[in-house]
Amino acid sequence: MGNLKWLLIAVVIFLGLYFVMQSQQSGHTTQSNRIFPEQTENIAKLVFEKAGETLTLTKQDSTWSIVGHDSLTVKADRIEALFSQSFGVERETLMTQKSDNWSKYSVDDATGTHIKVFDASEVELVHAILGQSKSDWARNYVRVGDAPEVFLTNNNVLNQFSTDATYWGQKPPEPEPVVLDSGGVMGQ
Repeated sequence: MGNLKWLLIAVVIFLGLYFVMQSQQSGHTTQSNRIFPEQTENIAKLVFEKAGETLTLTKQDSTWSIVGHDSLTVKADRIEALFSQSFGVERETLMTQKSDNWSKYSVDDATGTHIKVFDASEVELVHAILGQSKSDWARNYVRVGDAPEVFLTNNNVLNQFSTDATYWGQKPPEPEPVVLDSGGVMGQ
C-alpha cells in the first residue's frame, strides 16, 4: 500500500510539472499567426512607408485610388494579389522580444517598411513593420504595432508593399478619337 501511495504522488508531481512546462511553452507561441485581417472588404485605406517615402491607397465604394496621383488608375491585379497573397502572410518563429534588437532585424522605425491598414472610419486595424531577412531571402521579419516581439514570416512579401506609385497604378488608356465625316456626322 505504501508503494502505491508514493507512485501516485510521483505521477501527480510529473503531471504538475508537465502542465507547468506546457504553460511556459505556450508563452513562446502566437495566439494568431495572421498579421493582416482575413476579412478585407472593410479595409478602406492602406499606407505604405519606407525610407521617408509614403504611398497611400484609398477606397471609395469599390474603387481604389492613389492619393496624390490622380493621373494613375490603380491596377486591379495588384490589389487582388495584395489581399489574396500578401495579406495571407503569417508569423512563425519568434526571433526576439527585445526592442533593442529591432534594427538588427530591420523592423525599427528607420529601416522597416511600415504597413498601416485602416477601415472606413479611419480606425487603424493593423500597423506592421516588415524587414528583409538577411539569412533567408524567402522570408521577412515582422513586428506588429508597439509590441516588442519580432517574428520570422512564412513568406517574403516585402516587395508587394511598394511605395512607388507606378507599381500600383498606370495611366488610363487614351480615348478613341471621334471621327467626323464631311457632313459633321460621326462616322465609323
